[in-house]
Amino acid sequence: MPAIVNTNATIMCPHGGRVTLVPRQTQVVIQGGPALCEPDLIGAAIVGCTQPASPGSKPCTFVVSTMPGSSSPQITVGGRPVYLDTLTGMTDGVPPGIVTVVNAGSTVGA
Repeated sequence: MPAIVNTNATIMCPHGGRVTLVPRQTQVVIQGGPALCEPDLIGAAIVGCTQPASPGSKPCTFVVSTMPGSSSPQITVGGRPVYLDTLTGMTDGVPPGIVTVVNAGSTVGA
């Protein structure tokens, strides 16, 4: 069973950049951190990406989108689906990177 992602999670781009997690809600806390919901990650900053800047490449600086299967339609907070540890998303890097959950920040399953 996938775990619900909270603000204690570690979400990274493939080049080692870490996604900055800022929830848009703080009422629902799961294991010490507010739950992250759609679309909290859209536009989230990525810091520390090591993709070199060149004429054919650019470091990841923010999350552009999340992919289907990244959230739970059955579990919502304020009508917004919570993100799960199955989350993947595209970055603005060139070529685009895929962000993934390294640690969900909780062990509570959806």
